[in-house]
Amino acid sequence: MTHSDNADQTAPSQALEIRSEASRWVIARQASTVWTEQDQAALDNWLAESSANLLAYWRMEAAWKYTERLNALRTPPSTGPSGQKRIPKILGAMASLIAVAILGTVGASYFFQPPSKTYETPVGGRLIVALDDGSKIELNTDTMLRLSGGKNERDAILERGEAYFQIKHDASRPFALSVSSHRIIDLGTKFSVRKDADRVEVALLEGSARIMSDAADIAPHAAVLSPGDVAIATPGALTVSKKPIADLDNGLAWRHDMLAFKYATLAQAVSEFNRYNRTKIVIADARAAKLTVYGNFPTKDVAAFADALQVSFKLHVENLNGEVVISR
Repeated sequence: MTHSDNADQTAPSQALEIRSEASRWVIARQASTVWTEQDQAALDNWLAESSANLLAYWRMEAAWKYTERLNALRTPPSTGPSGQKRIPKILGAMASLIAVAILGTVGASYFFQPPSKTYETPVGGRLIVALDDGSKIELNTDTMLRLSGGKNERDAILERGEAYFQIKHDASRPFALSVSSHRIIDLGTKFSVRKDADRVEVALLEGSARIMSDAADIAPHAAVLSPGDVAIATPGALTVSKKPIADLDNGLAWRHDMLAFKYATLAQAVSEFNRYNRTKIVIADARAAKLTVYGNFPTKDVAAFADALQVSFKLHVENLNGEVVISR
């Protein structure tokens, strides 16, 4: 495991627009001397449109409160000839600070939170990350995850690899995961996420979660997942299919250092083994690649897997130039 501190990535343009709108609502709410029921209803409607709206509003409101604390440490505002405090100037200063945050200035963009934390596993490695709120994240082989700093570890970015999330639901602080121009919002959830070169796979085992596109340069799409749903997200589409929970559990066998194959092709099984081992398996026969594999195997025992192939399929296995070559 490696651990390092990094600045957060620049938000996509779509998220920037949401934060901009959130800042206008916060400024209007805090600066208004008369906040009507109609105003509150309009704000509530906007917040209900998406979890992203709600999350952005909470952050902007936190920024406002932070500036209020800073102002309390300074000299009280002076009074004019009429004796009235120059509140508008203070409000303007606060609004300016929030505007700086929206533009992404380093330090202000995430409201003075500590730097993010990065967790990384090597090939064949596994790591469990425990959050302060009781949530737990398990990282699979060759995976990198970044968490927002401080006590609000409810924002994460999956840079690469695969992870299993057991999230303690908190309606006031939804957990949000960004991965490959998509965003997953926890609604009380146990789910796994795998990031490949051209797609993201989300499998939901318990609770519910919302997945949505989160970049202006890809097709807009969204779905709310329920137990058994498997979502495949690409830049151009989002598809959701239903699988038995038992099959999803099999897909998490890596949590116990195992790989579970149920009628997988040998090519698929080898591809999975190669994710966990530096010694790679190479199939030198196209016909052998189509053979069907069924069974459970230790993730790091390439030799045991090769022996099983020899016994079951009478395949030839040879160690050649640091690789395990399989042929008929």
